[in-house]
Amino acid sequence: MSKSVDDRVRASLDEAESRRACLEAGGNASRRELELRLAKGELVRPLPRLYARQDYWKGLLPDERALHKMRGLARLRLQWVFAGPSAALVHGAPVSYGLLDTLEVVSDNGSRHFCGNKVRGVYVCEEEAAGIDLAGLRVTDAFRTALDCARSLPFRDAVAIVDGMLHDGLFSKDELFQYLDGHKYGVHGIHRAREVAAFADGGSCSGGESIARAAMHELGFAGPELQVPIEDPVDGRTYFIDFLWRLPGGRVVAGELDGGEKYVNPEMTRGRSALDVLRAERQRESRITASCDSVVRFSPDDVANPWRFGRLLDAFGVPRDHEPLILAAQPIEEEVPLECYGV
Repeated sequence: MSKSVDDRVRASLDEAESRRACLEAGGNASRRELELRLAKGELVRPLPRLYARQDYWKGLLPDERALHKMRGLARLRLQWVFAGPSAALVHGAPVSYGLLDTLEVVSDNGSRHFCGNKVRGVYVCEEEAAGIDLAGLRVTDAFRTALDCARSLPFRDAVAIVDGMLHDGLFSKDELFQYLDGHKYGVHGIHRAREVAAFADGGSCSGGESIARAAMHELGFAGPELQVPIEDPVDGRTYFIDFLWRLPGGRVVAGELDGGEKYVNPEMTRGRSALDVLRAERQRESRITASCDSVVRFSPDDVANPWRFGRLLDAFGVPRDHEPLILAAQPIEEEVPLECYGV
């Protein structure tokens, strides 16, 4: 293979990476050159006619991979409008990694599949099907995206997306209900969408917190206060508690979602070692107990296991105020945890 061909392919891959996209194969000659490199193991092909360097692709998180595929598809399918969780991701909402395995696009005749069943077509009414331009992609607007996610996704995932949109100010809760009121008829799942909207709360600061709060609700636990400020009695600094319950008799229980990212993410460690971060976290918890009677910590794995999560909250006295919406039987084998977001 000539040096000029190698240089051209290299330049094309560099350009695609610079715009955070998969390289789309144009004509047959371009595709043939990329397929040769695919056969050698130099490239991956996430979707038909989309390519990326193997090492580069391995370094991407699932949400980044989804966006790379969408940007590549946008050049191949100029008319496509992304919808559902795919659109939610572009809007900046927290989306479970598992929901991004299959991308969603607007289809005028409903359920269809493209690109080897890796892209699913979903029906959107004609007046909303054109979508909007956002970050170089065509997507359904925030209201339609929230509706489609809320009516079709599992409760926890839907809550996380709508919480994120509320938190980012894409709409207010009243505005969302006004929009849903305009779709009372002819939209499958509108009642479910209203249930998600009623439960949603922009006070959640991450998708992981939203997932945990939705899990609490499904298990029958009382809704907590979110991001409650508590003053350190020693140095006066303010800590924000993820979840807080005030029980009859004055007892206060704090809840903290404890993910591992805070110990390894450079943006969160700010140059500190994992040991320093752990020490700071233990000090924070000790100061919190000066204002709270107990602190229950739980991980995304705990949240993903309904039986264990329920037992944990019960052990710390978190109150229940309604019948559970799901059966939390003890699993025979450990459940595979769901992906969470930013925790």
